[in-house]
Amino acid sequence: MGMSAPQQTRHGGVPGEGTAVPVSFEAIFRAYARVVGRWAERLGGPGVEADETVQEVFVTVNRRLPEFQGEEKLASWLFQITTRVVANQRRAVRRRRFRWVTLSRDIADWAVSTAPGPGEVLEAHEASQRFYRALDELREHHRNVLVLFELEQLSTEEIAVLVDRPPATVRVWLHRARAAFTKGWRREADLDGDRASREERR
Repeated sequence: MGMSAPQQTRHGGVPGEGTAVPVSFEAIFRAYARVVGRWAERLGGPGVEADETVQEVFVTVNRRLPEFQGEEKLASWLFQITTRVVANQRRAVRRRRFRWVTLSRDIADWAVSTAPGPGEVLEAHEASQRFYRALDELREHHRNVLVLFELEQLSTEEIAVLVDRPPATVRVWLHRARAAFTKGWRREADLDGDRASREERR
């Protein structure tokens, strides 16, 4: 599965950047709760509960808010906290050998372009699992930039702000992430084909 080349015009963005930074926990929560929830869904995949992630992120924000320096970018600070919480939750999911079984709306859109019948639903379900298995094999920073670019539809400049790295570094990470993802996707597709062949022979 190859990912399409990025268009020059991306959409997405993060509230709060370029405007007055919220100074209270309540203001930060109102401005960013939905954004953090979306990050959690996209970064964690079907195996991570977004609502629980948001709660844990903002518990951390409330505890660490006195440490926040006004000159820092708030969105970048929040994104770093979110990625750490999501990474911890994903490790816990792997330890419990939890199977990802919930369809991702975005992956379903990629896999099924028309109203699906039962066979197409199964195909989309399998594609979703395959996608996240391939995604889960990536290094954490590669995984993050790929999710932000392909699913969040952020530009490399916007991603650079969130991950606190130069745009050139983000572009290198994105290139490597795509190559690794494509390799992993093909390997997972081959494994799925082998499993299907064995089932047919039974």
